Amino acid sequence: MSSSPSTRDDNVIPPSDAGARPAWVDVRAIARVHATSEDPQFPIAQAFSSAALGGWRAASPGVQTVEVRFYRPRDLSRIRVVFENVREERTQQFTISWSSRRGETHGEVVRQQFNFSPRGATDELEDYKVELHDVETLQIQIAPDIGGRAIVACLTQCKLA
Repeated sequence: MSSSPSTRDDNVIPPSDAGARPAWVDVRAIARVHATSEDPQFPIAQAFSSAALGGWRAASPGVQTVEVRFYRPRDLSRIRVVFENVREERTQQFTISWSSRRGETHGEVVRQQFNFSPRGATDELEDYKVELHDVETLQIQIAPDIGGRAIVACLTQCKLA
């Protein structure tokens, strides 16, 4: 659903079987999830929940980072993120990166921009098929408005397989 160019590294594979259902994991059971800012009514755990709870929202405007630190290194084959915005017209950029072996190996999975418009494009769903091995940390950095306005970052849903 993206409307702007993206950059991806060699770990992203074009989806070949869109009908296959990934085995999504309960991230909250296998990792510690942290956000740099958090609205108490929209905690980060909600974005990783299987229930529709409204997702995560930062408490303050500006660039935010969501970090998933796995208790044990694991392989990842799929990353799905969903962002929704019905209020502001803006261009958001997010970057997904990962590291393994205590930060010795790291890479950028994707850097993506999306134009939100209350009169049209109000949600963005990105589903990446990846081959990441021994992942210890996954980070999602969100710049809610690359134009620099004071917009609060949000993440409606994040699923990993």
